[in-house]
Amino acid sequence: METEDIRGKLLTLLTTIAPDIDPQSVDPDRELRDQFDFDSMDTLHFAAAVSDAFHIAIAETEYPKLARIAAAADFVRGKLTQGREGVVT
Repeated sequence: METEDIRGKLLTLLTTIAPDIDPQSVDPDRELRDQFDFDSMDTLHFAAAVSDAFHIAIAETEYPKLARIAAAADFVRGKLTQGREGVVT
């Protein structure tokens, strides 16, 4: 999955968690809490949604990697790549 596709899916998940956020207004390089009223519960829900949508495990200690959409996309891509390394084709 390409990084841009991951970013798009992350934005969709974000607006599901916080429907008042306009995905066009999200700066992918700024922390969500600095841009919006995004609190710790929103972060928890976002992490759970990302975990479910991409079928990846996200430890609580990794939540800061989801603070910015750009960083979250890189994190998810890394997790997806890591998961494929053990797959035999």
